[in-house]
Amino acid sequence: MSTQPEISAIVISYNGLKFLPDCLGTLIDDLACITHEVIVVDNGSTDGSVAYVRGNYPQVALIENGRNLGFAAAVNIGLRKAKGNYLYVLNQDLRFHRGTAQSLLERLKRDSSIGLIGPRYNDFEGNLQPSVRAFPTYRHVFYKALFLDRLFPRHKEFSSWKMGWFDHGSEMFVDQPMGAVMMIPREVVKKIGLMDERFPLLMNDVDYCRRIAGAGYRLLYYPEAVVEHYVGASTGARPCRSVLISHFALYRYLCKYARPREYPLLWLSGLLLMLGLIPRLVSRFIVQLFASAKVSHKQR
Repeated sequence: MSTQPEISAIVISYNGLKFLPDCLGTLIDDLACITHEVIVVDNGSTDGSVAYVRGNYPQVALIENGRNLGFAAAVNIGLRKAKGNYLYVLNQDLRFHRGTAQSLLERLKRDSSIGLIGPRYNDFEGNLQPSVRAFPTYRHVFYKALFLDRLFPRHKEFSSWKMGWFDHGSEMFVDQPMGAVMMIPREVVKKIGLMDERFPLLMNDVDYCRRIAGAGYRLLYYPEAVVEHYVGASTGARPCRSVLISHFALYRYLCKYARPREYPLLWLSGLLLMLGLIPRLVSRFIVQLFASAKVSHKQR
């Protein structure tokens, strides 16, 4: 009799003690009717996360990296460890509704052309989180530099990267479902390989989705399955750093897929991204100053 689980749930953890009780509790409850394994890959947490998982979930396979290797490297460690027919890659800042995994699994099994499926996301207050995007291109960088994506947030063209026109009400084949929850058949991972660790924190999911699409599979946004997600758990504590990482990651992504004849567009995009850092960093710095002043005032 085969002992291979149907699903391997891989949770990437980094200083997520405030999220892990809800995440692991609701995840294990949701997976109760499916043969499964849960793997937690910890990236050097210092907040007691490792002790919490070890003490409260002895059935979980806990991998301690000892230091922060980045999201992509942690996912790859989990994928190498996983034995399931379907790989369920997860952030730590999630709460699962009963039936979520079963719903995603059943839809995935109905169509062998699907290489990755992702759910609808709500925040912890129940509000919809936009979660699907197109693959970014040079023109999207230009629209962002000219503020056209903000001036026309629902325009089919100017908002085409972040798909501001989409209402998230219906299932749809898309370029990139959000990478906080990704269910992938094992055969897809065998075919395309692991995540590109040159994208340690951001854009790794975008790159992986592009490689899945390039291998001939389709990627599905499936709103019948719903997951609650807290945005910014990993990057919100250091917003200025996250802005820098996001701009450099986007440029690295564009570099990876650039053809020689596109190099002038690539270099112009790089210049625009660098110039775009200035107002973004200034605005984030001002927000941080006001937030710090507010906290200081309350403590008096």
